[in-house]
Amino acid sequence: MVHGDALWFAAYEFGWGYKAFKLPADVAQRELGALDSSARQLTLAFELGRQRIAGAVAPMCAEYAGQRIALKTGDLHA
Repeated sequence: MVHGDALWFAAYEFGWGYKAFKLPADVAQRELGALDSSARQLTLAFELGRQRIAGAVAPMCAEYAGQRIALKTGDLHA
């Protein structure tokens, strides 16, 4: 779901349950190749970068205080 200048999503993993994340537009442009911050480009970047995103959020499951976790530049290593 695109919310402002970020794409919000949730991920589920057995053992830690659901966690809420956000992919800021600037990170989607820099790391995943989105051309701009439009909903269409953010959604496309999310779909095409799904494997990289999954790899980035998996290690973030340790400390979770119920807040949306923002992905940063460098989290989405190739």
